[in-house]
Amino acid sequence: MQREEGRLRLLTLREVALAKTVFGGSIDYPRVWVHCDSYLPFGLQRSGTAMAPNGELYFRKELYMPDFAALHVTTEIKHLFIHEMMHVWQHQRGMWVRTRGLLSWATSYSYMPDGKPMLKYSLEQQAQIVADYYVLKTYGFDEWDIQRRKPRPVVTYRGRPDRRTIGEKCRATLARFP
Repeated sequence: MQREEGRLRLLTLREVALAKTVFGGSIDYPRVWVHCDSYLPFGLQRSGTAMAPNGELYFRKELYMPDFAALHVTTEIKHLFIHEMMHVWQHQRGMWVRTRGLLSWATSYSYMPDGKPMLKYSLEQQAQIVADYYVLKTYGFDEWDIQRRKPRPVVTYRGRPDRRTIGEKCRATLARFP
């Protein structure tokens, strides 16, 4: 597996297919570059951090994959890929991802779907809602709940989810997305 920093590539066909299950044709996929590198100068992007401040994806070598849609890639990494692709979607719609990203360390990624539309949440919460729903839709409630209960949760839904209504709540929040 090639994970040396400084690599640059476009999305693979499988990554585009994966992203289309969430975003459909609402992203200009040929414009999305994937970097195995730090976005920040002097390698200041932390090793376990991914970023997409300018419509391109930046993964340090510890997280980088030659194909994020490959079968062996974990649910956690695919969730991260969808989360970062949401920032690409936001960037391509003129949202200030770079500026707001400077404060993302101080922003909560947790959310509770309470009937408000997705765009009323912060950019990080929007990315979490979309990535969490991807896990729910793709892997089912049990895997979604496992990811939610981890010591460092991947799914950041707050509250007591009901297996029968969680999908409906998420779809209501995402009603006008993409």
